[in-house]
Amino acid sequence: MPTTRGTLLCAGDDLVARLTDDPWSLAPAERAALAARHARDQAEWLPRLRRLVEPPVPTEDFPAFLLALPPFARLAAAVGGATRAVELDVGTADELQRFVDCYRVWLTG
Repeated sequence: MPTTRGTLLCAGDDLVARLTDDPWSLAPAERAALAARHARDQAEWLPRLRRLVEPPVPTEDFPAFLLALPPFARLAAAVGGATRAVELDVGTADELQRFVDCYRVWLTG
């Protein structure tokens, strides 16, 4: 397996850590496993996001799976098991809304 800066820094962490450094360093089976993982995370997070944020709700192409990645781990932990917006504290609700709004703008260019 090729060694990249990401693998050295994360020493044994999952495939996502290596993806941030060099996605081409992943073998085809690893890319397929990562794609399947992102699909599962997308299926878990997108319906929840739709109930947790203000309209307009995220569309099918919204990258909800990002909440399962390390950069957003703190936000995902703050959301916890909430399934409705009223279950979130104000700070978490605002941060989650900002996350959705920023990525919505990014997707539209």
